[in-house]
Amino acid sequence: MNRVGYSIVLLFTCVLGLYFYPFNQSTTLTDDVSTQTLFETPTYRAENLTSKLYAQDGKLSHEVFATVMEHYETLGFMVFEQPLYTIYVDAGQPYKISADEGTLFTNNIVRLEKNIVIKSLNQSDFIQQITTDFIEIDLTTNTLYSDSEVRMTGAEFSMLSKGLNGDMQAKKFNLTGHVKTVFASSTAQIRE
Repeated sequence: MNRVGYSIVLLFTCVLGLYFYPFNQSTTLTDDVSTQTLFETPTYRAENLTSKLYAQDGKLSHEVFATVMEHYETLGFMVFEQPLYTIYVDAGQPYKISADEGTLFTNNIVRLEKNIVIKSLNQSDFIQQITTDFIEIDLTTNTLYSDSEVRMTGAEFSMLSKGLNGDMQAKKFNLTGHVKTVFASSTAQIRE
């Protein structure tokens, strides 16, 4: 290859280098840091928080305890670690709900994730416990929804499904995508 060929290759390499070189690098880094700081810095943080919320009629609606709570005002939600909710319903005893993580949005929807256990404190309820890894609860209407695997247990049965819609106030729960039911008796029956 002669000098003209080397010059063309060198010129082509320089043009490609200039094309891919990030000229505005300092601005990009500053923008990334401010966005990252916005998402990582809560408005305030509380540890071992206990909070009680009351309905308009003055009755206790629900209580929440969390080992850590972080409030993100600009984003419109609160994040909880190890939340423990007690939801009071008019029809009877309250429900205790525990999870590893929770997010409460400004529209009173709480999204719980990982190791969720919902227990009825009324021993005569047909459904005593619900377990799953994801659930959304509307704290205004006491309705809940899950599209994850759900296990419901009572005194004499256990049901497994692929989802759930329910109303804690009316004590009505609909399993979606039924997988298996086990009844406890002298002759255990399994229905799939």
